[in-house]
Amino acid sequence: MRSSIIPLLSLLLILTACNQELPMTQDDQQEARNIVFSLSQPVGDILTKTSYDIGENVFLWADGDAVGIVSPQGGQLKFTIKPEDYGKERANFDGRGFALKAGNKYASYYPFLPDFDLDPTALPICLLNQIQDGENSWAHLGASNFSVAQGISPTAGQLDFTFLNVGSPHRYRLPVLAGTYTQLTIQIPSQSFTVRGTVNLMADNDTDLRAITPTETTDRLTLELRNTTMASTGNLRCWMIVAPVNLQGSAITMIAQDSNEQEYVASVAGRDCPANTRRVFDALSSVFPRVSVITAEGGSVQIKVVKSAADVEVTPSIGAGWITSAGSSTDGLVTTYTYTVAENEASVAREGTISFTETSTGLTNTVSIQQAKAGTIIGIGSWDNDNHSGNAQ
Repeated sequence: MRSSIIPLLSLLLILTACNQELPMTQDDQQEARNIVFSLSQPVGDILTKTSYDIGENVFLWADGDAVGIVSPQGGQLKFTIKPEDYGKERANFDGRGFALKAGNKYASYYPFLPDFDLDPTALPICLLNQIQDGENSWAHLGASNFSVAQGISPTAGQLDFTFLNVGSPHRYRLPVLAGTYTQLTIQIPSQSFTVRGTVNLMADNDTDLRAITPTETTDRLTLELRNTTMASTGNLRCWMIVAPVNLQGSAITMIAQDSNEQEYVASVAGRDCPANTRRVFDALSSVFPRVSVITAEGGSVQIKVVKSAADVEVTPSIGAGWITSAGSSTDGLVTTYTYTVAENEASVAREGTISFTETSTGLTNTVSIQQAKAGTIIGIGSWDNDNHSGNAQ
């Protein structure tokens, strides 16, 4: 499903299906005259044209889209959008070719899963392996935007389905330097995100219908980025579908990785993210690189704070005595902090931190300075003063 997210218009969709029959007896059969599918509009954050200026701001059916209808006896029908209806809000299906049983309750869902014996009480949901192609692209959301419609009985050969979004569409934004980006990771160490689960299409109310029974959880979500290049310093915008989760009171850590495997780290305040609710998370600053590695001899390290606006104030705090400030410079949007790292004369490696706290939000981004132990040659090997043997790293 191709989307532009704002706003999702309520729409009536009449779809095309195969010439098949749902399992039933000949008693009380009705000819299917009309199948109606309606997509509900998510509530929550509304993005205006000033901050979101691409697309037509509606859900549109696209090549490959298909919807399934299941019956309580098992088995399902696949409704495939016709080529002439790609890019439209509505498509037509007159119902000819199969019959409905008056006493049955039929449920529907999107996207279609190729399993004729699908259990309608345990529809599998997977939110893994999301891939965004292009900066600020949301075209991939359709594949993970699982939608379900409560089971209903036919009336005069008609089924009227109202779809509900199971997940929550999220946009994550953080300021970065020019470059190509390969992935975005979202994490809260104390929080579990559901990435696999099941829903019950035969539930008799909307709340239970959208409830996901988790089968796999994780403390981090990773979005793969393809063809995502920033020509200059600016805000990297990433979209993904997230299972309902309450992040209120937590700080979300965003980690963007570039093509050189260097990482930016940014923080935003968490919020409650119920099903069918769109959320926008915009970081005011990010810090780069998240990890700096330096030799035992010590030297100079530079950390850049990238801001989304010139008036974002960030205060650094050094968490190790062997790291000292050597000053900073700024062009308004990018501030470069220089630090001097003392020589490490110990036989163990050490790690220190520098924290950058936003004055307005109180959110902190922390970077790591990792220094090798004495006698270690970074990238070549280590030198052991006792046996003088080189150890490949």
